[in-house]
Amino acid sequence: MRTLPVRFRVTQILFILATCIAMQTASASPRIFWVSDPVRPDETVLLQGSDLGASEATVEMAPLENAKPTAPASLPKNLPWTRVPVLQGSDQSLKFVVPAKWGMGVFACRVSAGGAASETVLLNAPDPWWAQGDEGQAASPGGWLRIQGKCLATNGHALLSLEPEQGPSTQLQPTAADEFCLRFNVPADLKPGAYTLRVHNGSGGDAAWRTAGKMRIEPAPVLPPATFSVLEMYGPDAARKMRDTLIKYSQPIDRTEGILAALKKAKENGGGTVFFPAGRYTIRGPLVIPEHTLLKGEGTGLVTLWWGTGHFNLDGGGPQGRARVEEPKPPSPLIYGPDFAIEDVSLYLPLEYEQGLVADKRLRMRRVRVRIDHYWLVQGRGNGAVARLGRNFQVTECDILAKGDALVPGQFGVIAHNRIMANKSNTPMGGSHAVILEDNQFVSMDPTAYQNLAGCARDVYYAHNHHESLYAQQADYSFTFDASAGAYLGAIAEARGTQLTLAADPAYPKWAPEKHDIWRRSAVFILDGRGAGEWRDVTANHGRSWEIDRPFDVAPDASSVVSIVPFNGRVLIVGNHFEDANWVNAGYGTSIDVVCAENELLRCADMMNYGVRAEDWYEPSWHVQYFDNKVTQGQTGVGSTGDGHGAARYTGPLTCWAVHRRHTLTADNSGSISIGGNVRDAIVEGCVLKNPQSVIKADPATQGVVLRNNTFEGTPSPRYTGDGIKNAVVQPAEPARPSRP
Repeated sequence: MRTLPVRFRVTQILFILATCIAMQTASASPRIFWVSDPVRPDETVLLQGSDLGASEATVEMAPLENAKPTAPASLPKNLPWTRVPVLQGSDQSLKFVVPAKWGMGVFACRVSAGGAASETVLLNAPDPWWAQGDEGQAASPGGWLRIQGKCLATNGHALLSLEPEQGPSTQLQPTAADEFCLRFNVPADLKPGAYTLRVHNGSGGDAAWRTAGKMRIEPAPVLPPATFSVLEMYGPDAARKMRDTLIKYSQPIDRTEGILAALKKAKENGGGTVFFPAGRYTIRGPLVIPEHTLLKGEGTGLVTLWWGTGHFNLDGGGPQGRARVEEPKPPSPLIYGPDFAIEDVSLYLPLEYEQGLVADKRLRMRRVRVRIDHYWLVQGRGNGAVARLGRNFQVTECDILAKGDALVPGQFGVIAHNRIMANKSNTPMGGSHAVILEDNQFVSMDPTAYQNLAGCARDVYYAHNHHESLYAQQADYSFTFDASAGAYLGAIAEARGTQLTLAADPAYPKWAPEKHDIWRRSAVFILDGRGAGEWRDVTANHGRSWEIDRPFDVAPDASSVVSIVPFNGRVLIVGNHFEDANWVNAGYGTSIDVVCAENELLRCADMMNYGVRAEDWYEPSWHVQYFDNKVTQGQTGVGSTGDGHGAARYTGPLTCWAVHRRHTLTADNSGSISIGGNVRDAIVEGCVLKNPQSVIKADPATQGVVLRNNTFEGTPSPRYTGDGIKNAVVQPAEPARPSRP
């Protein structure tokens, strides 16, 4: 057992002696919590669990036949089991290699130790994290449905079965498929109702079907056909006069009264289209949009809505154009509605805006341009948000400039095919859940701007976005997880099913007292001792009594150290292009079950995974996997680090079970790969380092490091360095050299 501070040792002794406290007893059979996949033949598996038997464990694997899938079935009884050597083992982890002669597919795996065997687990079977439809948590007939996770397709092949509560199932082929995302078109004649989703990745036969949750199929809302022109009350010549405002140096015309009249008619009609003919419109005050209403302009370049005062245009570069305009405080928000759409307009927001658009329940925003009056007067990052997005939103094909945050996503939404420039954050994802952000161009307009998942976020697909900075090569622009805060670090007095009793009182930060909803978006993590590596979602809390979503597989005991912090994880960072960034962090603070794959980094400082310790909270980084990333131009550090920072109330590892596989560090990047600090269990495998200065380093405090089949170009061996190399498994073996000063 790891040595702990005195306060914890005393507490543990008291609980051991207090026989009246009923602790759940754990089975001595090996238990598997997590396995690292996707994994290919001749690659190393990292298996994490409890009671694994260290180096005395026996690991067996068997490939499943790739028969055509029909219906879910149990594993075949007589699998062709093969015993595979254990490269490295402890009671909490085992590492072993998939036989090189096997083909790619789904592999069964089991562990035996102490005369007992674990349950059989499947590697490379589909692992769906969440499903999402064109109506958020629902999909419509004729709409679309997507599944995000890992191991979802083999060579682009996958299958989805939609099983109704009664009647036959419907099987769908994806319109696009890769390991991390499946896309399907929903048949227009599919009956509404609740469906169980099952997914197959094309390998492993009927035993490899996996449930992907439930999805309701229901018709999308229908927009009433009526159209209400905002110029109707101004007479037959109003449209021509508005079009005259598009002539250079012409000024917008106040049409607030007509806009409000059209909105009133839409509300009385139960919705409809509020139409803006070409022109520049001055608006005085906020716009409250009725449900089922579309604000539609004649064209993005033809319709401008403006909340400013004075002159709209700059005038020939004269000094009056740069003068600060004193304006009354603008309303917040400027446009609000629970369920509306907006398209084909340009919005010019006043400099001091706090909130532009706010939608609580449903928003569709397409082909909208957003600009800021007197933007050049913004100092620093700026404040405010262009749009706050609640549930079931889609923002597509927009061109947005923000002085603070641009789009603040909520739950079950899509942000795609946009160009977004921001002083602070393009899309701050803290607090988001089930969000797809893909194929966007993100530009930093301030050297300290960032993209982040702060505090708590879950189920985020962040893919094929292009990052660049206005302040090229001098930017702190980053993509990062951000540490938050915590409620507890210490022992568990009692664990009974889903009910936990803490050994001491929680210590809440001032901004998040006991009843704050962030604690119901948190998790209990067993950092060390019995059950280490398990986590459970919090469902309720009061004083020392906490409730979790399901019992621990291996219940904590007096040796266990737990941390309660907001959950941040199940994030896919795939195929992005990062330029002139500081950190590209797939883990900083709490980061659980994260994949960072197929990204390209140009002139970036670090691609890093980092568990964080502060004085009052401890945030683990577990199960972070990096695949096939390309690092070019500069001196980029790649790796997993475990030192943390702040006072050390707990000194055990926070960064655990990390995989770095098949990275390419090009010849024009002199960075290195490092496993630093007190990291526990990490693999660096199949990486190519082309610069002669690049090395792979392991610090002396690291435990359970495997360095395998990495390639170095430019100078002869050795290229492994650091005092931790002597404790690592290195294949092919090379002599270590002393650490660089």
